[in-house]
Amino acid sequence: MRAPKFLFAAALAVAGCSRAHYRKSADRETYPILAANESLAPGYDIGRLRLEPAPVSRLADPFNPDRPPKPPDDPAAAVLMNHPYKFRGYSHWGRDGYTNAIEAPDWERALPLGPDGVLKLDTRSAAEIALVNSREYQTNLETVYEAALALTLNRFEFDLHWLGQNATTYTHFGTGGVPTETNTLTSTTTAGFTRNLAAGGQLTAEFINNLTYQYTGGTGQFGSSILVGLTQPLIRGFGRQVRLEELTQAERNVLYAVRTYARFRKSFYVGVTAGTGGYLGLLLQLQQLRNAESILKQQEETYRLYSELFRGGRASVVDVDVIYQGLQGSRLAVLNAKLSLENGLDAYKLQLGMPPRLPVELDDGPLGRFVLTAPAADKLRDEVEAFQRARLSELDAPPPAVVLRRAFAALRDMAARVPAVGDSAAADLTAFRALLARPPGPDDDPEQRDRDAATYRSLVAAMGDAAEELKRLVARIDADAAAVDEGKRKENWVAATQAAKRLLAVLDTVIAAQIQARIYTIELPEAGGEEAPLLDFAKTNRLDLQNQLAQATDAWRKVTVAANALQAGLTFNGSVNLGTDPNHQNPLKFDAHGNTYTAGLQLDTPLNRQAERNAYRLSLITYQQAKRSVVALSDQIEQEVRRDLRQLRQLRASFGIARQQLLSAARQYENTRLSLVGPQDAQRGGGTDTATLQLQTALNNLLSARNALAAAYINFEQQRLQLLLDLEALQLDPRGFPINADPRPRAPADPAGGPGGRNGPGDPGAGHEGRPLGPPRPVEPGP
Repeated sequence: MRAPKFLFAAALAVAGCSRAHYRKSADRETYPILAANESLAPGYDIGRLRLEPAPVSRLADPFNPDRPPKPPDDPAAAVLMNHPYKFRGYSHWGRDGYTNAIEAPDWERALPLGPDGVLKLDTRSAAEIALVNSREYQTNLETVYEAALALTLNRFEFDLHWLGQNATTYTHFGTGGVPTETNTLTSTTTAGFTRNLAAGGQLTAEFINNLTYQYTGGTGQFGSSILVGLTQPLIRGFGRQVRLEELTQAERNVLYAVRTYARFRKSFYVGVTAGTGGYLGLLLQLQQLRNAESILKQQEETYRLYSELFRGGRASVVDVDVIYQGLQGSRLAVLNAKLSLENGLDAYKLQLGMPPRLPVELDDGPLGRFVLTAPAADKLRDEVEAFQRARLSELDAPPPAVVLRRAFAALRDMAARVPAVGDSAAADLTAFRALLARPPGPDDDPEQRDRDAATYRSLVAAMGDAAEELKRLVARIDADAAAVDEGKRKENWVAATQAAKRLLAVLDTVIAAQIQARIYTIELPEAGGEEAPLLDFAKTNRLDLQNQLAQATDAWRKVTVAANALQAGLTFNGSVNLGTDPNHQNPLKFDAHGNTYTAGLQLDTPLNRQAERNAYRLSLITYQQAKRSVVALSDQIEQEVRRDLRQLRQLRASFGIARQQLLSAARQYENTRLSLVGPQDAQRGGGTDTATLQLQTALNNLLSARNALAAAYINFEQQRLQLLLDLEALQLDPRGFPINADPRPRAPADPAGGPGGRNGPGDPGAGHEGRPLGPPRPVEPGP
């Protein structure tokens, strides 16, 4: 039984362990190093430690990691692998199998696709997908692992290095037998260990067994020895500060890599959710597309209106051409916005680790705050405008009485739907009032607060006037409907057109109030703070500054190491060689006659230290450069934080300006549009070139103002997250999501759920001559 066991052990020693053994051995040493370094401080958390991607990842490898199948090769390059130069290549490359896939098969099944095959993304799902599938994220994780893996070799340098060797040689010389022919078998076996010492020395211990056997004479010689040696530098190369330098640097490099990766995780999250090409940037592009589509819709409505005015003789060819040119410009703007969004989506998919072909849909919930009118209000206004255009097309030929009666009935039905629109606007005004009732902040402009309060009061008054006008209009519609007569079709048509104009004016007043109230209730979150404490916080917590400061210490240590190399080399060498008695054939019979003891010193005078001199001088320069790098990074952090604070202040001011511009542009458009439509114009027969140009200018201003407001809001959110990153205040949980920061714009509160009640002290609605805060519901007209 001993022989098979011995042969198995010998075969194992020769073949070594399996690939999987060495891979797992590396992981067993590396992962604890990473865990120990990330536990040094809460900010060093690097989340997932496992190097292998999740099974659901596009980056996952379903095959045996130690025996991967042959991947698909480029046909031209395959020729060079099979026939390198003039040789026949290795013929067993495919022994582990073949695969046609580079990426994980069926990885798309793990994606949360909708029934239509579209991937719906919000900030959280986008971050989850990126953390699992991003190639950049995986590469940075592997970089951390590589630093820790390199450290295992530096640590191993100071562990026991076991040695086991055998050299067996058979030698044949000459012919014809003795004495001209010899056949000799020689076998030398060595076992022992080596140990590097922290002060620079090296201890070795070896057991050597020699066997020489002469086949021709049948004689053999056996001998063994035990060799113990010590080598210790005494001047150059002596000391822990020199010998442990590489180990010290490797240990610190792992900490640097952990901190760099911890900061990368934060930058990665900010880039995915709030970067220029990130989720919030795409939301901005989506909002700009919607703004362009909204203006295009208004341009189309205006063009249809002018076409009717032109057929009725109320608009010139120049007027129609101006409107048509604006329409084409709006169509081009929509096309450009769509192209920009689609290109941005493709780039974002690459950032997430997804192929551009994958259809995605953004969660537009955060954009709800930019919906400035209720859908019911838009729908009702579209119907009233369509009614108005239909009446204008009848300018030269008033319809029969039966058609006019249906027209008045349609007007009556649309007028009955206005109160519901008024209720929605009243809820928005209530939210506006609650906003104004809050105590002023330190950065609030008192004059602007007064102007906002005056705007609120004017909107409340306008809503009240609109409610009264609606009552009168409903009564007028009923009276005009009862007076329809075949012989008075012209007068009845004028009455219907005037009623439509009045209804549109009432509806526009309500919608304008809602738009302005909603614009005012779009708020920016609090961000920023006092500069001095924020700078102190950043300089204390910035991981890259910690690394830079530690690297300056590294450069300082290397000055000492370089200075040591300038000294004379004086090395102690000592050894003991215990041998066996040469007169006996017992390989384990050690005898004092075979022992050897040596001790000595080796001197290397410092007469030739040119290279060492240069290295020392460079170490001094490098240390000064490292110190300057610390100062430079510290100054850069100051610059970044100060720039972020200035940018936030500027964006807050820009947001306020954009809000006022949008309010002005909305009023300008409504007033210009209403001035073009009405029975009084029909009677005098004339739209003017000036009014047409004013309308186009108003539409362009409206688009610019909407885009500016959305850009200011989303840019503020992006800059707010950038400030958190620059302060190192953005903390992530092990999964990679923020602990104390949510970059998503907060969804607007339900306006109807805003605080109500009586006017309190300081309430801008107080003392406004008893006008209600919302539009009074018009009395339902009788049949």
